[in-house]
Amino acid sequence: MQAFLAILRYDVSQLTRSWLVRIWVGLLAAPALFLVIVSANEGELASETLAAYTAAIYVPFSAVAVAVLAVGAVSGEASITADSILSKSVTRTEYITAKIASRLGVTLGVYVLVMVPFAYLVMRYAVSDASVGGVIVGLLMVAALLSFLAAVGITLSTLMRNVLFAVLVLIAGILMSGAVLQFVGLTWMSATAVINELPTTFRGETPVWDEVRVLFVFMSLSVVSIVGGIWHFRHKDL
Repeated sequence: MQAFLAILRYDVSQLTRSWLVRIWVGLLAAPALFLVIVSANEGELASETLAAYTAAIYVPFSAVAVAVLAVGAVSGEASITADSILSKSVTRTEYITAKIASRLGVTLGVYVLVMVPFAYLVMRYAVSDASVGGVIVGLLMVAALLSFLAAVGITLSTLMRNVLFAVLVLIAGILMSGAVLQFVGLTWMSATAVINELPTTFRGETPVWDEVRVLFVFMSLSVVSIVGGIWHFRHKDL
């Protein structure tokens, strides 16, 4: 447990001080503040403003940032990992679980830091057509998408040593999955479909079953991906 906590604290500290995270937060915060001012002065709809920001700003920037952070979890420290584990100073399980906790924690921490204040300000100053329950569910659905992206990225990090190639595989796989799901008639499972339906979700007009199945599916896929990554890391050659 001590090794887990030490790695967790160190990794979170490194991430929060990294220029990638700082630039990521800045790129998210500046447009959010601008949209709050515009929505307050121009009478924009809260649901449309929230959805537009999420689709055009938050998701594109965050997809790249989360992909890099997640994929670099293990493969970015291959030599350090091998030395630490082979010298028996830390177990494989402690190392990989600490990395998962730190990368998911930072991903969701930035999400809460940016989206919760933004949603509150938009609902307060824009034309209030969004429901509190709809906004909460919509934010949870986007959080589930980000968690899934991070989970898959961490799993790829245990499978591939080349960080840039793994990032490319992750982003390309997410983009291609939408076309594949549409072809097999499971469009509702694609991230694009979830994001396109956000205005309706924020207004509280999306059927409860649709919301529940999206949350359940993406949370389940995240768990499966994490378990698979842990299993592979525990058995791979370092």
